[in-house]
Amino acid sequence: MKNIDLIDKYFENNLTPKEQLLFNDLLHSDEEFKSEFVFQKDLKKVISITQTENLKSTLQNFEKNINNKSKVLFLPKKWLVAASIILLVGFGFWFINNSYFPSNEQLYTQNFEPYRNIVQPVVRGESINSIEYKAFVAYENKNYHKAINLYNSVDNTDADYIQFYKAMCYLSLNKTNEAINLLLPVATSSNKSTSDKNFDELSNWYLGLAYLKNGENEKALSQFSLIANHPTNTFKQEEAKEIIDFIN
Repeated sequence: MKNIDLIDKYFENNLTPKEQLLFNDLLHSDEEFKSEFVFQKDLKKVISITQTENLKSTLQNFEKNINNKSKVLFLPKKWLVAASIILLVGFGFWFINNSYFPSNEQLYTQNFEPYRNIVQPVVRGESINSIEYKAFVAYENKNYHKAINLYNSVDNTDADYIQFYKAMCYLSLNKTNEAINLLLPVATSSNKSTSDKNFDELSNWYLGLAYLKNGENEKALSQFSLIANHPTNTFKQEEAKEIIDFIN
């Protein structure tokens, strides 16, 4: 499938799970694909704004024509005008809703990217035998099933950062419920070790995205509001505010 076809299917909300994974991967690894996607998205915004202005102008012309006519109108003509306005309004709403306001899936795809490995630096060509190191090698290679199995085998499997990266694997595999079960305790944990510092902040963002993908908008809104209004944590604050505008 050509990249442009993949982008078209995205805007039509018609991607298969396999195509969605390919789309996510290309969006974050292929600059040409990302540029084309951004161009198409901006183009749709311009078109929707133009359509809105045209619709407004058309309705104003209808009103002007009606006012210029005799006050005595035949009933069929009145209904014709009313029906025309209803059709125009309906079309305008449909077009704007489908072309400008993204779905939960689209918002998720635009904002989700597996968080980079900040725990176990992986040096290419270096061989370290620890299970944790191998888990992060698998993670960086996007071998998420293998990474999950390895994270489950480390000695400190309950550590926040292990749970967080395992959740990243599940999100990358479109298994949001499993990811939510892992992220929720990390996001709400009050006992933080040095190695787990800031993973609650990261987990709040990805937890919001997981709720968004699941269609749990109230929970997603709560998470993104927490991020947007936090006095000190600034991770993804602007992105959270933008999502709130769409789902609120």
